[in-house]
Amino acid sequence: MYLLAIVAPEVGLGHHVLFGANGETSVHPVVLAATIVAIVLMLLLPRKHVVAPLLLLSILSPLGQRVMVGPFHFQIVRILVIFAWIRLLWQRYSSEGQSSKIRINSVDKAVILYTISCVICYTLLWQDSAAFFNQVGQTYNVLGLYFVFRFFIRDRKDIERTIKVLAVTALPVAALMLNEQMTGRNVLAVFGGVPEYTAIREGYLRAQGPFTVYLTAGAFGATLLPLFLCLWHRGGARLLASLGIAAAITIAITSRTSTAISACLATVIGLGMWFLRDKMRLVRWGIVSTLLGLHLAMKAPVWALIARIDIVGGSTGWHRFKILDNFIHHFWDWWLLGSNNYWTWEGGDDMWDTANQYVSTGETSGLLSLIFFIAAIVYCFKYLGSARKAAGRDSQQAWFFWLLGVALFSNLVAFVGISYYDQISTYWYALLAMIVAAAAPGRFARTVMVIAKSPQPKLGGWEAQPDGSEPGLNKLLVE
Repeated sequence: MYLLAIVAPEVGLGHHVLFGANGETSVHPVVLAATIVAIVLMLLLPRKHVVAPLLLLSILSPLGQRVMVGPFHFQIVRILVIFAWIRLLWQRYSSEGQSSKIRINSVDKAVILYTISCVICYTLLWQDSAAFFNQVGQTYNVLGLYFVFRFFIRDRKDIERTIKVLAVTALPVAALMLNEQMTGRNVLAVFGGVPEYTAIREGYLRAQGPFTVYLTAGAFGATLLPLFLCLWHRGGARLLASLGIAAAITIAITSRTSTAISACLATVIGLGMWFLRDKMRLVRWGIVSTLLGLHLAMKAPVWALIARIDIVGGSTGWHRFKILDNFIHHFWDWWLLGSNNYWTWEGGDDMWDTANQYVSTGETSGLLSLIFFIAAIVYCFKYLGSARKAAGRDSQQAWFFWLLGVALFSNLVAFVGISYYDQISTYWYALLAMIVAAAAPGRFARTVMVIAKSPQPKLGGWEAQPDGSEPGLNKLLVE
């Protein structure tokens, strides 16, 4: 999560966190030209296309490309966010006015409270001005990206356009990672931020493309699958959807990580649960009961099962078990503000690597930040569930909402294996914005009885007004 901070920290000698890590401006001429083009496009394109250049370049540009302004790191994504906000403000106050005003909902509030909590807790934990600026940078990333996507992604058509952009983005990523598997070299190393030679684990290459590590690269591809299925089901863009699905699978496989394969399996499970969609409460309680039963029956805690996960060979399942085990057993050490010595807990010298989004959030910013983070996810599921039920007999609409939920679920599974700290964060906040645009209250219709005055005495002076689909019913857009 720290590579996107304005003042980037790193773990230094003796496991001390160093704020304001050294760096210098490094922008390749090709990336500079692409950035200028992207900025021009964001300022001039119609509103519905503004997201495209932001997503494309933010994901494809390695984080090694940056501009230093004093101690502040401005990666390409941060530069693009500045101009995206310029376009947003112009659109809001000059072009569209009140009609484009964002209606704040529970997901928005949870995201805002999450960032505020992170700033306060992290600063109090370290009591260092550089720690404060570090979290200001994190807040810039989170709120800057999220509300740009919230503003420009407004309805089903915007969502479909965004998914198409993600499909186009996935194609070069897949090609680059496939080339890595074949040659053992990452051609993007010339831009910095990624190694020239592909990582090897247990004799297998782990491609990463433009991402900082192969884990986030694999998670990116695996969690895109449900979104591309949305395009396929919609029709009209099946060629692009097919190419996107092929690219997503290629990215997941060439990263050769258990995290990516687990996210793919989560997608399969999520799709299968469609047939139990009206019994999900029973399914959830069944999962909880099963885990509780296993915990009582096993000699080790139930989360020790994570240590046994090694789908592709060379996975560090034990490490993931241990950081979660420490997280649980050291609850009282991190719950208030986080911990500034979690890497010294038992388990070896690599406990600084909190390769788990939930653990990373809690150990760096405390329980309150973790609660707000989870709250945003819970409200997304709540909105999607309500929207699916409101779709009624419209199976196509219900399936669309379900696939968005599957995409969210696959990310939650990926969170167990990696914390999102590079370009994948851009995609994550775009996904949240898409879910809000599709399913937040006021965005969908549900059937209600509309009563109108009637001269017929037998109805007591009132009668139900039909809408043409079912007698006595009228469909209204309600909150």
